[in-house]
Parts: sequence; structure tokens; C-alpha cells
Amino acid sequence: MYQLLDFNTKDVVTTDDFVFAGETSPWEVQMDIEHIRRKINLDYFVSAAPCLSKYLPLMPIQEPANFVSLRESATPLVKSKVLGKELGIDLYFKVEGKNPTGSFKDRGSAVDISIAKELGAKGVILASTGNMAASCSCYAAAAKMPCFIVVPEGVSMSKLAQVISFGGKIIQVKGSYNDAANLAYKIAKSRKFFLAGDYAFRVEGQKTGAFEVIDQLLFQVPDEVIIPVGCGTNITAYAKGFAEYKDLGLIHKIPRLVGVQSTGACSLVNAFDKKAKHLEPLERADTIATAIAVPFPIDGDKAIDAIYQTGGEASAVSDTDMLKAQYYLSTQEGLFVESASAATVAHLFKKKEQGLIKPGQRVVCVLSGEGLKDPSVVLKSAIQPPIIYPNEKDFDKLYDSNFFDNKTMVFVEKDQVLFRDMPNPTQTKEALENLFGANYNDDLIAKVQSCIERFLAKGRAIHISDLQDIVQDAMEMVDITRSDILKVVSFKVTTGQDKIAEAEVTVELNGQLYYASNKGVGPVDAIIQALCKACPSEIQYQLTDYKVQIRGQGADAVVYVEMKLIKGSQNSVGKAVSPDIIQASVEAFIDAYNIAHPV
Repeated sequence: MYQLLDFNTKDVVTTDDFVFAGETSPWEVQMDIEHIRRKINLDYFVSAAPCLSKYLPLMPIQEPANFVSLRESATPLVKSKVLGKELGIDLYFKVEGKNPTGSFKDRGSAVDISIAKELGAKGVILASTGNMAASCSCYAAAAKMPCFIVVPEGVSMSKLAQVISFGGKIIQVKGSYNDAANLAYKIAKSRKFFLAGDYAFRVEGQKTGAFEVIDQLLFQVPDEVIIPVGCGTNITAYAKGFAEYKDLGLIHKIPRLVGVQSTGACSLVNAFDKKAKHLEPLERADTIATAIAVPFPIDGDKAIDAIYQTGGEASAVSDTDMLKAQYYLSTQEGLFVESASAATVAHLFKKKEQGLIKPGQRVVCVLSGEGLKDPSVVLKSAIQPPIIYPNEKDFDKLYDSNFFDNKTMVFVEKDQVLFRDMPNPTQTKEALENLFGANYNDDLIAKVQSCIERFLAKGRAIHISDLQDIVQDAMEMVDITRSDILKVVSFKVTTGQDKIAEAEVTVELNGQLYYASNKGVGPVDAIIQALCKACPSEIQYQLTDYKVQIRGQGADAVVYVEMKLIKGSQNSVGKAVSPDIIQASVEAFIDAYNIAHPV
């Protein structure tokens, strides 16, 4: 039915464990096409509706009863409503986010876990940047098998939440995806676990994406298929799927395959530019697109071969271009995908700028994952919604000031310095107009000016990303003309190694000064407790939530703080940003307090 081959030598290979990956060269599955041809009725096969189980005869599953299925249906192939017309091409999107766990990985996981179950493995282990972790843990749960996931530290928690929900056992490692993959390989060998991941059998599941594209196009072959590349397995799988359909006589040609990477993780592109057959590892991957943040693709040699064999190309796009394409897909096509998926559309925009789009071509962009897989990258580029009191007057104020005509997302290189010295209101207004297309009213400009002054007082130059956070903070400030009963006049915090922190605060409440000091387990705890103590005893409230987010990189990165106070039955959420976590906490407390006690 099938045999395992060394990809480079084409020699038959075997193993006495559950690791189907060569140490120095990747392995591949060679299906017996003639056996498949005798096994299926091609006329019936062509007319049958596409779905994963339809393609079981083309998979290396010995007993179909062992197939672990979640009743997968074909993912949509959506014809572009806008972009195709703009580019003058017949454009389709293969929306892989509609798989059971929200990514293309489910195709390969169905086969990986089925093989593991069929061979009698006692458990499954794999390395992942997130999507495969969620997928394998889901299918392993369906197969009643323990699943161990090795991930690089810092993987999106929205993806890890899926793993935890499915019962997967997560191990985070300090290092890259390749470090995680090496550890998973060693554990699989020593513990006799099935090594799932970007290896021989996964390709056999993911190639069904190519089958579905052909079926959904009624066996008309696209001219080009564009695929995001992380480990290189998916583009390898599409090449294999198209080739097997051609061998079966179902199609007459194979489309050009285009592999798209981030400029911060572009080992495939580097090899393609050099016309090399083998990839060289990068020191690290530097991209917001976590799904393709791979410094050395495990299936890189297979991927570059697939590109060469189909007359395709490898292309790199920037993180900013991916974010723009992601936003475009959402707003113009109604498709919310993760940033790695949007790399395919960013490639088309790049080709348009270069004048290299061929009119009339039929093109398929593979959108590999759902946008909810990693929403944090979107939120970091977004101007968050304003907060108003629940009355129509505040809404009218926003609406009549043309607030909703402003940009809601910003796509720029954010490390550019805007202000080192205090700008005047006109300069601030011009910067906001240029960056955000924003025409804010004088009240908001005044709040922005106040925030800028506090940043500069801390010795922090204002970058583009800082201005975005400052605008957000200004939008969320309580209107000072309506609620300004609490002010912090001064505060001081002292601490040291293995010492209890001490804080002193002086606050002004309704024109009256109050002083308090308090100790805490750290400087933030001490200052918050001192603030609580300084307020008069007749005002009762409770601090119930405290969130901190670091925006940007470096020791002087901007800190976003959010805290919730309760006064009686009323919740009050305060927010603030600053380069100083203590000052951000103080300002968030003031914000929450004033919201809870409006004038």
C-alpha cells in the first residue's frame, strides 16, 4: 500500500520505534498509486462531495476503522469579492481556519494520531508553535491517548488554552521551535512515544487540502497556489497532493506553488534566491507571525524542492505588510485570519507594486489559520475603542466630532522617534493627523499633551508606538470636567533586595490633603495599599483585579496597567500607560477612583 523512503536518497527506510523522521534527511511516504487506482471507482470518486474521509484510500491507513475523525467537512474555497477584481485575477481563498481546531494542522493530525493508534503507541509527543499543539491534543483526546506538547516559551496563550482544554500536557522550553523539536525527538526515542509533527505521515493528511481545491474547482487546475511557510510541510503536502491527482489522471498539470515567509524568518527565501537545494538555519526567527516563526524549517528541503518542481517561487513579506493584509481581508473580504495566513495576500500586494501580476490567472491563497488563534497582534496595532458614560450625549460628542472617521488600526514601523522635546498642541495635532488620520478635538489634544509631558518627564522619548498608547490612554481618561475629585499630589516608594517595600502618598480629595504610608510585598503592592489607606475611611471600596501588559521591548518599554475597584455594587475599571509601572499603577488607581465617584 505504501513504503517509507529517505527523501534525498529515495532508499527504503524502516524503524523499530515510533519516530518516522530521519536524523540527517527527512523521510517521505510513497503511496502505491496503481493499488489506489484499483481500489477506487474514479467516476464515483470524482462525483463525491469533498471531505477528509473521502480521501482515505489515498492515505497510509491500513484499517479505515482506526481513522480518528471529528466528522471533518471540506473547508470553504471562497471566491474573492474585492481583491480579485482589483488585481484582475480569478482569486480564491482556501479558508483552513474552518477546520475543527481552527487551522490546517487538523488534516495532518487526523493521520498522525490515527497511525499512532494503529501502531499501538502508548502516547504522542510533538513540538509546536501553537497550532499543531492545539490540533494534536484535540485528536489525541478523541483517540484516548496521552499527548505531550513541547513549545518554545512565549507561544500565544490563546493557542495554549486549546491544548489545556483538550487535556494536552504542555512543556515550555527556553529556546526556538527547533530546540523544542529536538527535545521532542529525543523523548520520543527514549520513551517510545509516537513523534507527531512535520514528518512523513503528516504530509499524507495535509495533502488533502490540494485534493479539496481541485474538487471544489470542479477539476479545473489553478495557475498558482500561494501558501504560508513555517516548517515547510504544508507546501510539500500540496505538491504531493497535486502530483497524486495527476498520477491518477484526475488533472493534467500541477499549479505553480509559491511559499511565503516573514522577512524575519526567511531561510526558504534565502535558499531560493541562491538557487540552493538545501536550507541554512537562521540564528533566530523575528516575526509577529508565530505560526511561521521558524528559523530552520524541518521540511525545508522538501519545500524548496516542491517550489522548483512546480516552477514556483519563495517570497518574503514584512510584519507590517502582513498586518495590512490581515486588516484588508477582514474589512474587504470578511475573512479574519491569523497574521501568518495573511502573508499570502501580502505577497499579492507586493507583486502588484512590482507590476508582476498576470491578469486573468486563477490563483488560490491558502489561509492557514483562524484569526482568533492569535488576536494579540491585531490588538497591538489597534486604537482601542473609547470609553464613555452610558448616555447619548457622550456618544453624540464622539459622532459629531467625526471621531469614527479616524483610523482604528495603525501599520507603521513603530520604533521611529517622534518627539524628544515637548511638542506644542499644533505639532501634536499634525502627528495625529499624519499617523492615524485623526482629527481630534481640543479636549482630547489637551489630554494627549498631558500624557506626553509625563512620558518626557520620565526621560522617555516618544515613539510612534508610544503615541498610539498615549492616544488610547487619553481616550479612556475620565472627563476631567466631570470627575476630578481625587488627585495624587506626590508619592515615594523605597525598596531593596529581600526587603519589604514602603510607600508614602499624599492625595488631594475634594480639595482636602491626606497623607498615608504602607508596606507591601513589592513597590506596586505598597503604593496601592498606601493609596487605599489615604482615602477617608467612610469611602469603602475593594481592589479586585490588577493587570499589567508590557508594550514594546527594552527596559524602558511602555507599561499598560488596568485595575478594577468596587464601590458597593458598582464596578470601576481604571487604565493608564507609562514607562514606569508604579506611576502607571497610580494613574490607573486615580482613573478607577474618579470613575467610581463622579461629580
